[in-house]
Amino acid sequence: MESIWGKDCLEFKPERWISERGRILHVPSFKFIAFNAGPRTCLGKEMAFIQMKIIVSAIIWNYHVQVVEGHPVSPGISIILQMKHGLKMDQQNLARHKLSYPRNAPGPSSQCVQCAPLRN
Repeated sequence: MESIWGKDCLEFKPERWISERGRILHVPSFKFIAFNAGPRTCLGKEMAFIQMKIIVSAIIWNYHVQVVEGHPVSPGISIILQMKHGLKMDQQNLARHKLSYPRNAPGPSSQCVQCAPLRN
């Protein structure tokens, strides 16, 4: 990944994708080997990006995740892009959404204790 994104590829730097004017920078599709580029680009690319954004946002909302220190992070190139050594991570549950259990209900309520005031 260092060959593509530079020496600081493992650091979180959102400014990599933001221009000096504050707009999102265009990154060529050729940098994402999983989807290919040009006339043979992956048909499911857009759906994969949507799914990835949904899953990542849910993980970031509910957990604090961090790559295990010293774990090598590098892609294994194949038809399906995978991590060469997997991606070992430590996670901590943020417990933002605890489901309430009303006294008169037999099971969990679908209403979040912390979000309830926002809905009323």
